[in-house]
Amino acid sequence: MPSPQKQIITYRQSADSRIDFETTIEGKIEFKGIFVLDGILNGDLKGKAYEQTTAVVSSRGKINGNIICTNAVVAGTVLGDIRAQSLELHAGAKVLGDMYYDTLQVDPTAEINGKFIPQDPPSKSSEAGVVSDTQSTGLNKAVSKLRW
Repeated sequence: MPSPQKQIITYRQSADSRIDFETTIEGKIEFKGIFVLDGILNGDLKGKAYEQTTAVVSSRGKINGNIICTNAVVAGTVLGDIRAQSLELHAGAKVLGDMYYDTLQVDPTAEINGKFIPQDPPSKSSEAGVVSDTQSTGLNKAVSKLRW
């Protein structure tokens, strides 16, 4: 596997969209393919629905907003939540927000102030809209714990 720095360079070279360093964008961005943030984004970054999308926040990149995509690779700063099936936090990553993921890879030097929240893949019965008795009982227990 290539080093994290080489991986970021590879993403940068194959990016479909990119905000370069010394550039600041205000507003929400929706993207397809690979999006590389080397500059600053003040707004949310969202991968196009039903598309395979990868958001890369390089070591120079900073986002003041949430990230929603298929794959997220962070080596810079994210001040917001991250929702991705696959999440990689590289050396130099700084995240102030919660992270929702299916798979997770974290460099021990990454700075994180938020919760790690794994997303459970839906079971076959719940995919079909059927909830078993054990799922229903567990759900009722979870809901009763939330009441104050």
